[in-house]
Amino acid sequence: MDDRKKLLVKFGKFIRESRLKLNIGLREFAGKVGISATYISKMEVGEYAPPKEENIRKMAKILGLNEDKLITMAGKLPSDLGDIIGKEPELYAAFLRKVKKEEVEKFMSEREDKKNGKRG
Repeated sequence: MDDRKKLLVKFGKFIRESRLKLNIGLREFAGKVGISATYISKMEVGEYAPPKEENIRKMAKILGLNEDKLITMAGKLPSDLGDIIGKEPELYAAFLRKVKKEEVEKFMSEREDKKNGKRG
């Protein structure tokens, strides 16, 4: 199985498992997203590619998942990030290649603490 097919299967399986954990039926989920149950079914088994970003965002909201994570799981880049990176591609590419995971995790933790009113 090639990498693209693995990505499709992994994304679809994740959506299906997330949907089933919440006891959301296929037709109900499809209705909430606004696409056909057949499409969702085939996507969940990796026969169809993930839908467009707008529908992935709807899926994330319905399933209580992070939109950015779900979009990237689908092999896509969130459009707002593409716009940001596109303005200074060399800068952001260099930054992303240089920054360490631990630094990002610390930043996110501090950001969450501020959001929750905690002081460091």
